[in-house]
Amino acid sequence: MHRTEASVEIAAPPEDVYPLLARSEERLRWVQGLVESEETSPGRFHEVVSDHGVRTAVDVETVHDDPPNALDARMTNRHLEATVRNRLEATPTGTRLTVTVQSAYRGLLARAAAGLVNRHAQTSLEQSVENLRRLAEGDAVPR
Repeated sequence: MHRTEASVEIAAPPEDVYPLLARSEERLRWVQGLVESEETSPGRFHEVVSDHGVRTAVDVETVHDDPPNALDARMTNRHLEATVRNRLEATPTGTRLTVTVQSAYRGLLARAAAGLVNRHAQTSLEQSVENLRRLAEGDAVPR
């Protein structure tokens, strides 16, 4: 199991940040590399990430939803099973968001590349939460 985590302080209350996590059309605005996100049924999504010209599809299922404090999801495809844990904590200046991703890779090649993939995932996660901060605070988000 591989773990990545990133936190960010956002100058907006949890009630304003939470919808940016929960709505697929909002995630398209800040998640690094996310190019498609379609709700297939309540709490279930089909998403596509494009990274260095490689498109990867994942199925996403919401497994815990406690607005505006927490949102957890399970992501799966042929090579990956991951859980994403989002925690929003009210602070005197807004919100502290912590995102933790636990990933397990399936198949010999995926497991062999896991270390490299995980380092890249950490960088992508850090950029994504920074994009979210910018979006929530009304700044331009680079794409």
